[in-house]
Amino acid sequence: MSTVYVAADPFEAEILKAYLAEHRIAVTIFGSYAWSARGDLPVDIYPRLQLQDERDHARARQLLQQYENRRHADGVWRCSCGEPSPIHFESCWNCGKDRPL
Repeated sequence: MSTVYVAADPFEAEILKAYLAEHRIAVTIFGSYAWSARGDLPVDIYPRLQLQDERDHARARQLLQQYENRRHADGVWRCSCGEPSPIHFESCWNCGKDRPL
């Protein structure tokens, strides 16, 4: 299994695991149990997402790049119901419709 992403914390790792699972990409999280020991250990430990099927590597990297782009974007998008939502929201906060691509 190869590492496809190093998460900032266990919460981000779980969010990304679910995000990839929605796209039928299975990953295993390694290192989240050691998170509480960081600072006490002589190495930096961050949760890592590792692919269960190497054939998913290109698609997983593409999805994770989209995640990174949205996470760092400061824009908004306007739903068909008329309400603005932050760019990193996948669906409208008001009506629940999915964000258009």
